[in-house]
Amino acid sequence: MSVMPETLLSDVDAAARQADSVAGSRDPWLRVTAIAVAIALVLAFRAAFSAYFMLDDFGMLAIARFLDNPLEPFWHNHIPGGLYYRPLGMLFWWLSERALGTNVAAQYLVNLALHLVGAAALWRFTSKLCESQWAGFLVAACFACHPIGFGTTLWLSDRFDLLALPLGFLGLHQVLEFSRSASSRAIWLALPLLSASLLSKEIALAFFASSMMLCLCADRQIGWQARFRACAILCVPIAAYFLVRSVVLPNPGAESLLSIRQPLHLLADGLGHWATGGFDFLTCWQRLGGWKKGAAFAGVSVVVVFLLVSTTRPWSIRRKNAVLAGLSLCATTALLQWPLLGNFSVRISEASPVLDLVVNSRYFYASLAGFLIAIAGFLMPVLERWKGARIGIAFASALLVVPWLLSDQNLARRYRNETHKQQELVEAALASIGKSRLPATNCQIYLLDTQNWTFGWISDEAVKATYPDLARIESCLIQTEHTPWYHIARRDSIGPGGLRPMTLVRGQDESQSAQRIGRGRFLALNLDDDNGMPADSQALFLSWQNGRFVDVSAEVREGRRAPRFACNRRAEQCPK
Repeated sequence: MSVMPETLLSDVDAAARQADSVAGSRDPWLRVTAIAVAIALVLAFRAAFSAYFMLDDFGMLAIARFLDNPLEPFWHNHIPGGLYYRPLGMLFWWLSERALGTNVAAQYLVNLALHLVGAAALWRFTSKLCESQWAGFLVAACFACHPIGFGTTLWLSDRFDLLALPLGFLGLHQVLEFSRSASSRAIWLALPLLSASLLSKEIALAFFASSMMLCLCADRQIGWQARFRACAILCVPIAAYFLVRSVVLPNPGAESLLSIRQPLHLLADGLGHWATGGFDFLTCWQRLGGWKKGAAFAGVSVVVVFLLVSTTRPWSIRRKNAVLAGLSLCATTALLQWPLLGNFSVRISEASPVLDLVVNSRYFYASLAGFLIAIAGFLMPVLERWKGARIGIAFASALLVVPWLLSDQNLARRYRNETHKQQELVEAALASIGKSRLPATNCQIYLLDTQNWTFGWISDEAVKATYPDLARIESCLIQTEHTPWYHIARRDSIGPGGLRPMTLVRGQDESQSAQRIGRGRFLALNLDDDNGMPADSQALFLSWQNGRFVDVSAEVREGRRAPRFACNRRAEQCPK
């Protein structure tokens, strides 16, 4: 009796899995189910089409309006704070602003489309990695419908993540091809895709890490020289990125609102906050109620049973690669988030504000994809050989997706209502400023008594992002009783006389407190009572009263009203 060599058995298994994958791609039920999931996601998202802009959305639109050359972000700082180099993402924002302007529904549709494209790229990659179309589909469906993915999509400012992710997975797909065929063409095709992902957002470094893992763990017939050469090629755009970034970005100290801390303390706190917050966001337990908790618990329980069964199955090279690819993507994302998360926790509870649920989802967007890939890789043996397991896991996925979609729908509605609070203030400010006579020089506009921190945070860029005639107000400084994180204004001179009662950030000179962007400048300013309003000030003071802004400039100049200004910077930057 003859025994088939191990390599031949491996080839036979691979051929069988490939045949199953091809058959899955032709399965009409797969296509129908995919279309149904996409329709359900759009329906859950529909409330967002009547939402408004929120926080940094205004900043991205305002920056785009000040940029005459859309390629300038490639060689010049383009996001205030000097922390991020995302020129391709900013180019996409410029194109969106020029094409859609302040058409809010269209801007939200762009985000949803990018999220669906990202899910499709994840489906394609996971199907090839796990050699199962159904595995790829289930991963993509869970990713698309999970509140992490949905929340990231809701905030327009997270467009950087939504652009980087599909490019990253398209690049990973090419690297996977190399890991199985040693195709040099695949590596060279991966290079521009991964580079484009990196130029969209630095989270793409996680895709490079996963790519190198795939190269090093390539199939046995691929020599180590080819593997190391591929890794070396992938290191080139990373080195170039950091080199250009170090030249283009300024010192971020002047504009940072976060206290400077020791890196090791930040790292420890950041990883701890990411882990605890990630558990909350991943399980969504606090956001589910009634029968939805029971359904989600049942779905998780079924998946856990199949995971336990899978532990008894042998580990093939490709199964190991699938798990490692997912885990490396997930873990590297955590390592990239610590500089920010070291400063605050992202735990959630039943009483968490909707802004926390939406804005903080981005910290786990790529990690969610990596986690789901690792789960699919772990389940490969039962998915390949046991039809009952495929049915069971599909049923478990449905038990999870349905509660997630209902939670998504509720999140979209709550977020829409939250954005309307800003919409009321912004539109009232636009109407009042439009009817007011503005100072010809040293133009300052104060929007008083709003009692809305989100509006105060972005008051300047909110008006400049949405005011129809930008040229009329582009030299004005607009704020509440607090300075926003930054102003963006067209000013040839920012001498002290033109700023009072505002001042440059404490302890920093003009070169650090003002950075050029297009035909304007980012300005990092303080505002405090002690600075004093100049006697000859022509500033415009508008008070929020009964749903509109009322001009109270005469009362302020005559001394009958004294606005109480406050510093909005970290303690060491505020006047003593």
